[in-house]
Amino acid sequence: MSGAPEQREPEGPIDAYLDELLTTARDAEPSSLRRLLAETEAHLRECAGRLRAQGLSPEEAEREAVRRFGPVSTVARALRPPLSALGRLPLSAFVRPAVGLAAVGAIAVGLSGAISELFGRWWGAGFVSGDLPGVAYTAARCAVLQTPYPGLDCAQAAAEHHWGEVVEYRVALGVLGLVLLVVWRFLPREALLPGGLVPALAAAAFLLGAAATGFQALNAAVQGWQGAGAWLSAVVVALPLAVVFGIAALRGLRVRPPVSP
Repeated sequence: MSGAPEQREPEGPIDAYLDELLTTARDAEPSSLRRLLAETEAHLRECAGRLRAQGLSPEEAEREAVRRFGPVSTVARALRPPLSALGRLPLSAFVRPAVGLAAVGAIAVGLSGAISELFGRWWGAGFVSGDLPGVAYTAARCAVLQTPYPGLDCAQAAAEHHWGEVVEYRVALGVLGLVLLVVWRFLPREALLPGGLVPALAAAAFLLGAAATGFQALNAAVQGWQGAGAWLSAVVVALPLAVVFGIAALRGLRVRPPVSP
């Protein structure tokens, strides 16, 4: 008997596609995943057979069949449960998405802190953290605020002090968000959630945040722009993220079922 190892034929485009689909949808229910893989392979093999009969080489036929079937990410969405099944999912399925959302939110706050730093350098501390008209400090509090900032009056010293707090606290929260992002990366995926659910929640949260901080920025602008920068920096971050996550949610809701053979 020969001891030579058996030669394996190289995988074609269909095998590579099925491997990618298996990897992408590995967190789905096993029975659903098996059915999807079987139906996908049957359709791809049948389509490739028809293309070979039309004169294409085996590899060209498989590649064209894969192209016609669509990207793996689109097909894998068919495995996500509907919204009606949300109540039947285990609580553990929500841990990883919740940590991910918290991480993104904290990082967004950190970015707003960095933007507040730039606003303060460009337009002064008062623009970021100046007090609205009518706010007053006691003489003792003014003395405390003015100690690190000799030469500044009480209002200017208060703005400088609060500017530092706005930036430092937000950036610290952003660092915490990065830590949460690392934790999220290694958390197990317990189950797939309905398509578009997580980005929809993120979009709603950022849209509400943008609306609330935008209202505060408008209120500050009407009263002389003092302190408007702290709120505007939040709007600058939250509004684009709301749009991005909103688009992702819409894409997640447009699930195209696999093509039946």
